[in-house]
Amino acid sequence: MNVVLVMFKGQDRRDFPLKDEKTILGRRQDCGLRVPTQDVSRQHCELLILNRKILAVKDLGSSNGTFVNGKRVAEVELKAGDRLRVGPVTFIVQVDGKPAKITPEDVAPPTSAEAAVVAAEDERTFELSDGDFDMDAALEDDDERDMP
Repeated sequence: MNVVLVMFKGQDRRDFPLKDEKTILGRRQDCGLRVPTQDVSRQHCELLILNRKILAVKDLGSSNGTFVNGKRVAEVELKAGDRLRVGPVTFIVQVDGKPAKITPEDVAPPTSAEAAVVAAEDERTFELSDGDFDMDAALEDDDERDMP
């Protein structure tokens, strides 16, 4: 099973291939996919590839929740084309090359339910640069910022 999380910043596409059976998404330096904003918990959610056949996402008790296709989830199986939102970032799930074509329009604005949750929790707009996303980042000395 070849899984890629696809996101866009404007018209620029970024691909994040999942190479391990378990990938933690969060803002900590040691997460497999790092999204360093305050809306993302230190260890926000995990993506699991089970028996090379099933892709699932499991929320790890995040404060702001994990959303799939606009619905807050605790744990759910993901399918090709699903929209996975973690904090201010929305990814399109691509499995074995499907969907074949992903455009910035596929990362549609949040549904009214998602927009209400985001607005209630935080009205700030995030401008994330390419350097803000790290795959398999090494631990660094600035981990103290993540301490409670």
